[in-house]
Amino acid sequence: MSLRSRIPIGLVCLSVSVAQAQEARIQRESLPTDLVAAGSVDYAVLLPEGYFQDAERLPLVLMLHGAGGDREQLARFAPQIREMQAAGELPELVVATPSVATGSIYMDSHDGMNRWETFVMDEFLPHLRAEYRAGRDRRTTMVTGISMGGFGSLRLGFKYPETFGAVAAMEPGAWPGLTWDEVPDRNKIRSPERIAELFGDPFDHQRFQRENPASIIQSDPSRLRNSAIYLDVGDEDGFGFMEGVDFLHRLLWRHRIRHEYRLVRWADHVGSTLTERSRDRFRFLARYLEQPTQQEPAVERFRERMAASHRSRGMQPFGFWPNSTLRSFSSGDSAADYARASRDSEEVRRERGVVRISDIPYFGDQGGDPTRQSLDIYIREGLSDAPVVLYVHGGGWIRGDKARALFKPAALVLDGHVFASMNYRFHPQASLAEMAQDVATAAAWLRRHAAKYGGDPSRIVLMGHSAGGHLVSVVATNPAFMDAAGASLGELAAVVAIDTAMLNVPLRMATAGSSQHRVFGRDPDAWIPVSPWHHVRQGSGVPPFLLLIADGRAVSREQAAAMRDKLLGAGIEASIFEAEGRAHMPLDTYIGVEGDESTRILSEFLRRHTN
Repeated sequence: MSLRSRIPIGLVCLSVSVAQAQEARIQRESLPTDLVAAGSVDYAVLLPEGYFQDAERLPLVLMLHGAGGDREQLARFAPQIREMQAAGELPELVVATPSVATGSIYMDSHDGMNRWETFVMDEFLPHLRAEYRAGRDRRTTMVTGISMGGFGSLRLGFKYPETFGAVAAMEPGAWPGLTWDEVPDRNKIRSPERIAELFGDPFDHQRFQRENPASIIQSDPSRLRNSAIYLDVGDEDGFGFMEGVDFLHRLLWRHRIRHEYRLVRWADHVGSTLTERSRDRFRFLARYLEQPTQQEPAVERFRERMAASHRSRGMQPFGFWPNSTLRSFSSGDSAADYARASRDSEEVRRERGVVRISDIPYFGDQGGDPTRQSLDIYIREGLSDAPVVLYVHGGGWIRGDKARALFKPAALVLDGHVFASMNYRFHPQASLAEMAQDVATAAAWLRRHAAKYGGDPSRIVLMGHSAGGHLVSVVATNPAFMDAAGASLGELAAVVAIDTAMLNVPLRMATAGSSQHRVFGRDPDAWIPVSPWHHVRQGSGVPPFLLLIADGRAVSREQAAAMRDKLLGAGIEASIFEAEGRAHMPLDTYIGVEGDESTRILSEFLRRHTN
C-alpha cells in the first residue's frame, strides 16, 4: 500500500536471516525492461532441491511483497516454504518475487512512466516460464501477497483469471466500495500525491472502477466462477483493512463465487499471528493444487443421505454451495410452482443487488394503456454502457404478464446487461400486428432512453417465449414495425426466440388447432405480415437468431429448423439449441437458474453479439 508509514508491512514478524534463506536455493537476478523508469527490475526466485536434475515443470507462485519491501520478502518466507515441503504440506514449487515501487499496488502509473502491471503480465511471467520451467497454464499459476502485495494479488487474480487459477491475499488494503465516492474517508489512507500517481488529478473514476477489486467482481462475476480465492485479515487490523476485505467477502458471497475467508480474531496487521496465517495461505494453495478427483466414501454417503432427506420433503438438494434459485422441485401444481418461482427469483434479485423500476409506460406522453403498454427495467449499481435485453412473455397472445421474467433479470443483470420485461395488448382487443407494434415501440423507446438506466442504446436484444418468441421474431424480420416506431432493423443486435411454434405461420396453420385459428384467423393473406419466415431477406438488416426449443416438441423443432435454414440461406447467423429435459414452460422458467444449460448457451450468444 502507499501508506504514510514506511515500515515493511506484513514482514516484521518473520525475522529470518538472509543467510538461512540462502539455504533454500534462492537466485537473485535483474530483468531489463523499458516499462519502468529504472530500466530493470530486481527479482528473486526460490527453486526446490533437485530442481536442476528434474526437467518436469513445476507450479508457479508469484509472491508479491508489501509496501516498503522488495524481493527479499521471499528470503524471509523461504524457510517456512521449505519446512512445509519437508513435512509434505506443500508440493515443490517455483516461487518468485519482483521488487516494485512502494505504493504502486502493482498498477501501471497514471502517467505511464512505470507500468508495473504490464511488466508483471507481459514480461516477468513469460520470463519465469521460459527460464525456470515454471507452469505455463492457469491451473499451475498462482498469485499471493501480503498487504500491498495482497492487494496486488487480488487485482491481478481478478483481472486475469485466465492466467491465475488461484489467488491468496493476506490483509490486502481493499476498498470497501464499488466507487471511489462510496469508500469512507477513513479507508482512504493513501496520501493525495499517491492517489494522483495511481488515478490522476483530477481523479479518474473510470480507471478506479477498472482497478478496484470489488468493481472487477461486480462488472462480470462469471469470470471468477472457476477461480480459487483466499482472503485473510485480522479483526484488529491497524489500517482498518478488515472493512474492505469483509466487503469483498460479502460481494463474493452475494454473487455465489466460492472462496475461503478468514477474519482472524485478535490479529493485527503485524505481529506473531502472521507466521501461522502465512502457513494457512500456503495450505490453501496446496489444497488447490491437490484437489481430490473423488470424494471420500464417508462424504459421499453423507451427501446421499442429505439429498434423500431433501427429496423426501419435496425440496431440491443444496449440492455443495447454497443454491440461490429454485429451491424446490416441481410439485405438479403449476400455479404453486409459479408462485414459488416468483418468490425465489425476487429473493435472488435482492441478494444480487438487482433493482426493479416498475411500470414505465413505453408510449411516454403519447397515451397508451398504462397497464398493458408498460415495462419493468432491472438494473444494478455500476452498470454503464451495458447491452439491453427486452423480454416479451408468452401466453397464447391472450394472457400473461411481464413478471414472468422470473430468474432472467438476476442472471443477465449480473452478467452486465440492463434487462427490461414488457407487457403488451392481447387478442381480441388488439390484432397480432398491433401486438408486434407494441414490441417495436418498446424497443424504440429503450433505444431513446437506455442510457438513463446505464444501457447502451446501440446494443438492444429482443427475447421472447412462446407467443412472445413469435412477436420478437416478427419485429426482427418485418421492417415495417420498427420503421413505424421510428427505428430500424439494423438497430437490433440479436434475437432470442424461446420455443415458439409460429415462425412460418402458413406452415403451422396447416395443422393448428382452434386456439391458434381464433387469434390468427383463417385468411392466409393476413398471416404473411406476422410470419417471420416470409420476411427474411439478405441485406435487410435482420439480426442473428438463437432459437431455443423444448425437449421433444416436434412442432417447435420443425418451425425452428425451417427458420434457421431460411436465415442461413440469407447469410444471417442462426442456431438451434434443444434443451434436454425441459418442456415448454420449464424451458422458460429455468433460464437464469444456476447450472441450466440453456442459460449457458444464451450467455455465450449474448457475449458474441453484444460485446
